[in-house]
Amino acid sequence: MYQPKQESKHSILHNYRSAFTACTYKTARNLEYSMKQRLQNLADASAVEELNDVYGSGELIENFENEVAELLGKESAVFMPSGTMAQPIALRIWADRAKTNYIALPPSSHLNLHEHNSYQVLYGLKGINIGEDHLLPTLDDLKGAACDPLAAILLELPMREIGGQLPSWSELVEQSAWAKQNNIKLHMDGARLWQCPPAYNKSLAQICSVFDSVYVSFYKDLGGIAGAILVGDKDFISSAKVWKKRCGGNLHALYPYLLAAREGLKTNLPDMPKRRNNALWFAQKLNTYPLFQTWPLVPQTNMFRLRINADPDTFLSKATQWMTDNKVALITAPYKIGEDYCLSEITIGNAVEQKTQQQWEALLASFVDAVS
Repeated sequence: MYQPKQESKHSILHNYRSAFTACTYKTARNLEYSMKQRLQNLADASAVEELNDVYGSGELIENFENEVAELLGKESAVFMPSGTMAQPIALRIWADRAKTNYIALPPSSHLNLHEHNSYQVLYGLKGINIGEDHLLPTLDDLKGAACDPLAAILLELPMREIGGQLPSWSELVEQSAWAKQNNIKLHMDGARLWQCPPAYNKSLAQICSVFDSVYVSFYKDLGGIAGAILVGDKDFISSAKVWKKRCGGNLHALYPYLLAAREGLKTNLPDMPKRRNNALWFAQKLNTYPLFQTWPLVPQTNMFRLRINADPDTFLSKATQWMTDNKVALITAPYKIGEDYCLSEITIGNAVEQKTQQQWEALLASFVDAVS
């Protein structure tokens, strides 16, 4: 594992993160607001006559669930506190109906990497990995995982751990048709589904139509506080509501999350095509410098991974100083550091709109000159 060459009270990486957070202007993510301002914005967005939800019922939550169900082209929806709750619930339901505990999912799935195997430990499911952790799953990968009777297959659109890549539309339709022919349910990890319509030139409902159940998140691209929605047919969602209670997710009230999700959907979703175009532009500019290489080379969505070809200590120290001097952050803090490289993830939100492309291009040139 990488260790800074000179240890200090605050590591070089910690200093980089602190400098990034303190910057006034950023290329990545959405604009940031204070907690007080966020809550005030939500209060202003709510009508005087609106009443909070109570244990999953009431017009506020039911209207929003219906709105999202219609947007995604499904019969019904249920709001949940988190995707970590929503996704294994979906898979458990399909397992119960198929009378088999086997499910298939990519090795880079959030369920595999970030949830401490909760789908196995808490929900009694047995996972079979499909494909390799750095590649999109193929139809042959799905077929290879079906040696045991499968209840469901989880596919992630887009796949975060490989830079927001997507299968082609024809591949996705082919995988869905095969699953249906073999009585295997197809579930979408759609945490970042909002990024997909511009890439496919399809509506959200068209994309969701090839899946039996879909989970979406409201804080990653839409700027919500927390919360998720699970959509599917009415019978499926009826079962999901029972599981929501079993898992302690039917909280007395969820209205702060609901209001934030509703506003996020309203204000951020229309801008997703523009964000993808900005990501394409920024990646192209980064790739003009030998210091950088994006993955994929041409982003498919408004997110991508970035390799920084430099000595980590030198790069992080110089970059921290440049950010501190300029109050501008161009590169998100690395999630992995090697002996001679850093890896970062960049998701383009509305923060990039604080400056013009010409201004960002000049700042990027200044940054590269300072860290080289």
